[in-house]
Formats: sequence, structure tokens, C-alpha cells
Amino acid sequence: MVDRVGRIVARHPERTAVVSATEALDYRELWRRVNAWQQRCLSLGLPAGALVTILSGSGTGLPPAFLGARAAGLVPLLLDEALPQSQLAAVRPAALLRADEDEVRPTEDANPRTLPPEAGYLAFSSGTQGMPKGIVGQAAGLLAFVDWEIARLDVRPGTRVAMLTSPAFDVVYRDLLLPLCAGGELHVADRTVRFAPPAVLPWLADHGIEVLHAVPSLSARWLDAAGPTLDVLAHTLFAGEPLYGRHVRRWRQAAPRTRVVNLYGPTETTLARFHYEVPADCGTGLQPVGRPLPGGEVELVSLGPPSEYGDTRVVVISTPHGSLGYLSETCSPDDLRRLRRERGITRFQTQDRGLLDPVGNLVVAGRVDSLVKRRGAFVDIGRIEAAATELPEVRAACCLQLASDSAIVLAVAGPDPAAAAELRRKLRAPLGADLPDRVVALPSLPLLPGGKVDRRSVRELLNLEDVV
Repeated sequence: MVDRVGRIVARHPERTAVVSATEALDYRELWRRVNAWQQRCLSLGLPAGALVTILSGSGTGLPPAFLGARAAGLVPLLLDEALPQSQLAAVRPAALLRADEDEVRPTEDANPRTLPPEAGYLAFSSGTQGMPKGIVGQAAGLLAFVDWEIARLDVRPGTRVAMLTSPAFDVVYRDLLLPLCAGGELHVADRTVRFAPPAVLPWLADHGIEVLHAVPSLSARWLDAAGPTLDVLAHTLFAGEPLYGRHVRRWRQAAPRTRVVNLYGPTETTLARFHYEVPADCGTGLQPVGRPLPGGEVELVSLGPPSEYGDTRVVVISTPHGSLGYLSETCSPDDLRRLRRERGITRFQTQDRGLLDPVGNLVVAGRVDSLVKRRGAFVDIGRIEAAATELPEVRAACCLQLASDSAIVLAVAGPDPAAAAELRRKLRAPLGADLPDRVVALPSLPLLPGGKVDRRSVRELLNLEDVV
């Protein structure tokens, strides 16, 4: 990755590389700062593969700090200064780099962690599937994805790519490396933009963004806030959550010229492993995640005897570009069983249920734990969420089973609270026996810092509503 950026510098030193709210760097200045960071890191005398943390905000500091650390042979964990760093206890970094202050200092850890030569970064899972797990990412896997995306999207020198993702989440590497490995422009959104939905569409328009990575739930909030039409947005790549055609249609009203791609792939398999370009005439329902990226394979493995919902099959992904494994202190023995790296291939058994559509596209039909029992019968709460999103008055939906009485409660954002009971009546026909016990309308659904629906917080709100 460092060599790739260096070749861009040699060809286009005067082109704009990074733009923030306070300054713009051309590739010559970016490279000067990369070299300065490399020297700072080398001065620490750390062994190759030593783990370091990079703390950054929303300026131009992150790209040169990351590339400089990699040039020095170190393995970074990116942290967002606006978010808690609760995972640090299990990390044991050798040094802390403050990207926006040009500061580096060794830690006082008596046993700092060193990772294998193939490691390129450390990331933590989002926490939507239990406690966040530390995942050792493969450097070659990052570059393989970036190369695929450059070719797929025809990213060229000058292409403007948005960075709206928090540095604390591994998907930030899609934003960070895509433009810099192709001579494009990385436009870094200030935190006042990232944390304010009404500010996002105007920022995208003002910066002439051409490529955007987004989470469906978060981008729905941007649309709710309204804003200018994004006439130059050429590519929108959604990931992280189920993507419904209804949201795609809303998004295309705001960005009429954009191509929409649905990406899928857990952190364990490096950024994304499946892609599907959503056609112009897509339906309103759940969209496929498509075909594997080059080198990847998918298996649909039966979890047991068929239930009333048929043969439940879990998605298993194999790829040479996947992660190297978990930090053992951050995961369970079952986690270690489901993620294996052998003979250069990562094999990961996800917690997602999948099927193939008639033309061979993978469809993620829900999570394994979205099949719950109510009064002795299975109910698919993922199916309830999908049906709710078909209703025009529903902006977002999250369905959960409450432990207190096993009731299945659907939380929706959009309709007036007084209309919640009417929504349940509308869902009776499409859901039949899967009808939720209650529907609760909330002003909005809480989101995790990465943009996904925060199901744990929704559960807390529903339990509180149940008590009230």
C-alpha cells in the first residue's frame, strides 16, 4: 500500500490528495508527512509487527500517520478520539500515535504485542453480535479489495471519495485507501458533519463527492433531514445491514445519477467479500448481496434438521484475502472454531442465514438468532423487519423478543405513536402467524457509532416502554 501511494506521488505530486475542513494536502506534502511519521516510528526501536494505536479526529492527520506506521513495519489499530477506547485493555500496544498532533510515545506495557509479518492492521468487530472481538487483518487482503474496487468503479486521478466513517471501524479503510491508491482525492468530513444528519447531504454536494460508502440506517437519516440533489455522485456502496429496494429508490431520488452497489462481508473476511449492483427496476424488498469477489467462495451449511422455515443454512465464506484470526483474549472458544486460517485460506462461519436466488446471487435472509420461539413455534423476526420496511410510513424497523415475557415487539421509526396499532393490522396479511405481539413507534432508532441500528439500546427502550 505504501509503495502504491509512492508511485502515485511520483506521477502526480501536484494533485490534491487529502482535503479536510481546515487544509488540503497535495501528494507531495502527503508523502513528506508519511516519511516524517516513518522516522518518528523508527526512532522508537520497535520490532517489525509491533502493534501501535493511532488516535485521530477528523483532520488530515490519519492518512500520513497510518501510511508512516506501515512504512516502519508496524501494525496499527485506529482509534477515534471522539469515541471511548474500551477495547485497549486487551490490545497491549507498544506505542500511541496522536495523528493530529504529530506526537508518538511508547506505552508502559511490559509485554507489548507483536503480530505476524502478514498483518496489516488490527480491528474490532462492531459489537452487533455480542462483545467486540479483536481481528488481525491481513495487509494483502486490504490491497486486494482496494484493487478490486478501483477497477470496478473506474477510480482515477482526481476522483473524489468521501470519508464519513469513524476511524474506529475497519470499513474506514475503504474510504481511506481507495482514493490514495488511485491518485484520487480523499475528502474527510469533520465530526460536526459526521454527527449531524442534516449536514451530510450539503457536505457531499459542496465537495462534489463521486464515491460514497454508507450504512443504510444512517443514510436514511440523511434523507430524512433532506438537502440538495447529489448530481455528481456516481457510486454509492451500501454495506453493514440489509438493503431494501425502497431505500434504494429514496436514495436515487437524492442522487439520480448514482450506481448503487450492495456489499457484504464481515470484518473477519476483510471489508467486503460479495457485491451486487442494484438494477434500476429493483423491487421494494430485500436486495441480494450478489457474487463473491475474485478468489472467494461461499458455502451454505445446514445447521440441523429442517424447521417450519425449511432447511436453515448458515453462510460460510472462504477467501485467501481474509483475516489472520482473533486475539484470543477477546473471543470465545466457539468464535475460534468458526474462524480458521489454514494453508493461506480464511474460512469463516458467519451467523447469517443465506440462500441463493434463481440466478445464483447470495441473499442474506437473516441471522441465525433471528429465529426465535414463541409459544412453542418458531418466528422469524428478520421477516417481520422486512415486512415492516415495505410500509411507506416506516423509515426503519428493528424487531426483538423481550426476555421478560417472550413477547415479540417491533420498533419502528416514522409513524406517529398513535398509529402503531394500525401498523400491526397492516402487517397481519403479509406475516400471518409471525405477526408481532406489539408495535412501538419511536422518534428514531438508536444507532451504533458505525451507523448500524443499536439493537441493545432498542431492547433497553422496549423494556422501559414495557414497564411504563
